[in-house]
Amino acid sequence: MKQLLRYAVLCIVLLALVVPSFATTAREKVTLEFWGGWTGPDADTMKGIVKQWNDKNPDIQVNLTTQAWSPLFDAFLVAAGANKSPDILAMHPPEIPQFVGLGLLTPLDDVIAKSTVIKPDNYLDTAWKFSSYDGKQYGIPLDMHMHGLFYNVDLFKAAGIKDPPKTGKELLEDARLLTLDKNGKHAGEQGFDPKNIVQYGINMYTNHHAFYEWYSLYNQEGGKFLSEDGKSCAIDVDKATAAWQFLQDLVYKENVAPQGQTDYPRDFLSKRTAMLVDGPWRMPQLEDSQAKDGFNWADAPFPVIFDKPAVWGSGHTLTLPSKADPAKQGAAVQFLEWLAANSTAWAKSGNLPAFKAVMESKDFQSMTGRQAFISQMPVEVTLPNTVKYNQIFATNAPTPIMVMAQNIILKQADPRAEVKTACDTINSILATP
Repeated sequence: MKQLLRYAVLCIVLLALVVPSFATTAREKVTLEFWGGWTGPDADTMKGIVKQWNDKNPDIQVNLTTQAWSPLFDAFLVAAGANKSPDILAMHPPEIPQFVGLGLLTPLDDVIAKSTVIKPDNYLDTAWKFSSYDGKQYGIPLDMHMHGLFYNVDLFKAAGIKDPPKTGKELLEDARLLTLDKNGKHAGEQGFDPKNIVQYGINMYTNHHAFYEWYSLYNQEGGKFLSEDGKSCAIDVDKATAAWQFLQDLVYKENVAPQGQTDYPRDFLSKRTAMLVDGPWRMPQLEDSQAKDGFNWADAPFPVIFDKPAVWGSGHTLTLPSKADPAKQGAAVQFLEWLAANSTAWAKSGNLPAFKAVMESKDFQSMTGRQAFISQMPVEVTLPNTVKYNQIFATNAPTPIMVMAQNIILKQADPRAEVKTACDTINSILATP
């Protein structure tokens, strides 16, 4: 009898603790911290989406914080150390392993089991797989994106070029025709003055996108970056050198791309360059320039320079940090479910929605300029998964990929030597516990 009495008292105490908690939660406003690395027009797009949610959901308010990706992740590590992580953190799929290795991301098994929206069948298969690691799902894919080729339609017409280039040979031929010196001579033409070029055929990155462009070409040759077990560098030096040599020659041999370029979209919009390798996130800016200034642009798939189609790509995925307030997770999932089903607005940022219903919707399919990127989804290649991602691929530090890219493109260093040095450095990083 005493045991039964003690059990009854315990139930009453637990009920007293639990019931007010649920009642209070229903009345109190929940504020979710949502962090993302969007800093361009896509940041404004996401702010508008969050505002739409906040206007309709006074009990669950989302506070969006945006800054560049690298400092964002630095801030995340500091916040996690203080057990004050954001409730939702956006990232790119290849960045997941490093945070999983630190125990900072929540596996989504329970979320998927309880949700009718966040299910693998509702997402593009490739995007869903990109957001998993070591057999577990850690991210909810928001979109996919990859490099493509934007070109100035008027400059193409003036040069007598009917269609955008599809091969490496066509790219070189078009770039020569589109490159002009101050006297109107084309690159490769007798009397052409490479020291006084007023219009270049194509841009040339000097930042991390130079590496991404190389990664496209290297994968077109069937090259691998890391070994199957992820413990060593597997770069094929001959293939890697050929890919870098093609890019370096555009600047220093063919004279069709600028050396030391820094503002790629501005040069494209000002007609300093006739072609621009960039991602679909650039479309809002181009659409705005077209509406305001009549800038006549179009896009095409990234050319096949070597053996087979392949293009660097990535995407944005949404994660639930493990050091966030667990009491807010339900509200965070509620917002993420709504965001997935209403991501047509996000598609206006240029990124390709990962949610099937949105991808297949008339609203998205009617958006211009997307088809060239959609057609590349089957050949998109992402960076390899590794817990040493930050040490190998970070863009705000002298990582091996940044040193290799900038030495080759900015300093005209020997590609073969730079590839070997990068691979040696990567092996050292991977060998360090």
